[in-house]
Amino acid sequence: MSQVNQPAAEVILEACNITKRYPGNVALDCVTFRVYRGQVNVLIGENGAGKSTLMRILAGAEKADEGTLLLEGRPVALHAPRDAAAIGISIVYQELLALTNLKISENIFAGRELCRAALFVDQETQDQRSTAALNHLRKPMDVSIETGRLSLGCRQVVEIARALDQGSRILILDEPTSALSASEAESLFEVIADLKRAGVTIIYISHRLHELLHLGDRFTVLRSGRVVGEAIRADATRAWIVERMSGRKEGAHDTSSTSSPTRTVVLTVSGLTLPGSVGDEAAQAPVHDVSFSVREGEILGVYGLLGAGRTELLEALAGLRPIASGVVAVRGRKIRTGNVRDALRAGMVLMPEDRQRDGLFPELSIRENVVMAAKTGLFLSRDEETERACKLVAQLHIAAKDVELPVTTLSGGNQQKVLLARCLMCSPSVLLMDEPTRGVDVSAKAEIYGILRELAAKGLSIVFTSSEIEETQALAHRVLVLCQGRISAEFARDQLSDDGLFAAASPSVAAAAGAALARPPGGTA
Repeated sequence: MSQVNQPAAEVILEACNITKRYPGNVALDCVTFRVYRGQVNVLIGENGAGKSTLMRILAGAEKADEGTLLLEGRPVALHAPRDAAAIGISIVYQELLALTNLKISENIFAGRELCRAALFVDQETQDQRSTAALNHLRKPMDVSIETGRLSLGCRQVVEIARALDQGSRILILDEPTSALSASEAESLFEVIADLKRAGVTIIYISHRLHELLHLGDRFTVLRSGRVVGEAIRADATRAWIVERMSGRKEGAHDTSSTSSPTRTVVLTVSGLTLPGSVGDEAAQAPVHDVSFSVREGEILGVYGLLGAGRTELLEALAGLRPIASGVVAVRGRKIRTGNVRDALRAGMVLMPEDRQRDGLFPELSIRENVVMAAKTGLFLSRDEETERACKLVAQLHIAAKDVELPVTTLSGGNQQKVLLARCLMCSPSVLLMDEPTRGVDVSAKAEIYGILRELAAKGLSIVFTSSEIEETQALAHRVLVLCQGRISAEFARDQLSDDGLFAAASPSVAAAAGAALARPPGGTA
């Protein structure tokens, strides 16, 4: 482990010799983590390395079995999140806690409402402060809208605004850009720079290595519950991070495409238009006159900024959204739009973006989560269910000691693979994937890429959306770019570039480029 000489005067928070045990597992083993005042302190590690456990201890949500916490050199005892908030520590969790039935300003002030005369909620002041916090994050919203109507990315911004409004001295951000577009992530980075200049200390966790190298001042790497590396910005490289967090040198995983699609067209979409949206969204339809086709064994990427219509497009194809006009056909058979069962019968299944809210059943076992899709049409005995679940667990390399364990015992990457296993239980012809590697580490991401390439090589057609340009380039045979609900460009694999994708996705650039970026309407492979 590399050592860094760190001036003690700069340390604002220190977790000293922290150990945390769970039944059958040592999550943290004598971990010392130093947090430096006014800097971005990056904490890195694969899923299961102990990052989240350590952050919950710092935020007062967990109590260490051994070790001490020092704030500005003085011991502190945190028995609950309110204790952490009282001394200026706030956390924004990766799995969002927003109360979807409350409006935005009510979420920002939930549990700490402003009152007049100790009797009535001062809604006007709450609205004003909420609006100011969101404007500071460069994401203005109508704070009277219910949070449940917002996209995942917008809900994440609301939670960050809630933390900032509390006047935190130390702000913990756990995967804050996992649901944000490239432009929104850049806006957040500007906010982080502003906070640093104001003296706020940031603890930053992300699986996106380019973000960490762009933002980080100090780097700490965890592996299997232990600190295995520390570095300052000048000494941290991508190769250094990957080698320490995984124990392998970078490049150990194949990231190249291994097969080519056939000429057989499996999915055809013609003139797909959704009803116009309401509320804080644009008045036009979120998806308008979209046409494309997907061949057997093809991995088609759909790239676009937040609000471009990516999720809406996949949900419409899966039957989760009504369609105003257009035709969707699988292997020449038209399917009833807005009907999930008909989409499933046609062989089209969706893996959702938010695994906690829309995917997993946390109270059920791994086996029950995997076989849940079979309940819609197959009649299997318990033994048959278990056999099929075990085969998929083995096929997808899900690290589970027992399929009867709760799905929540798995790391984020393995939970994501459980969702994928459930989709494969349906034996689909077309797999729709919304952000297929959201919130998983670099190693699990490489595993999922390999699995998807193997599935495509066996003839499965895959349509995925991603807010990561790197992921889009790594996986796709071909990429469609959505901009304001329309297809603004189409790129073959050998035409992909960061500049081209971003230009086609940006409304002002795409509009200026016009026909140079646009593909012919109704274009296909």
